[in-house]
Amino acid sequence: MTGEIEMKLYVWKGFAPDYTYGLAFAIAPDEKKARESIEITLGYSPSDWGSLHVHTLNRRIAYAVAGGG
Repeated sequence: MTGEIEMKLYVWKGFAPDYTYGLAFAIAPDEKKARESIEITLGYSPSDWGSLHVHTLNRRIAYAVAGGG
């Protein structure tokens, strides 16, 4: 046991929708810490977080969000 904290990737799709949907992500040990990190970054807590997808950090992963109208 090394005492290391297992971190995960938390991805919110459809985050804080206004005119278009956003995307938010954080690497943290749990969802609460991930949300806190995003709230600190934004300076507020959004009313709609969208859908959450949690990924362990033991494999490659990629997401892309295309813009446009």
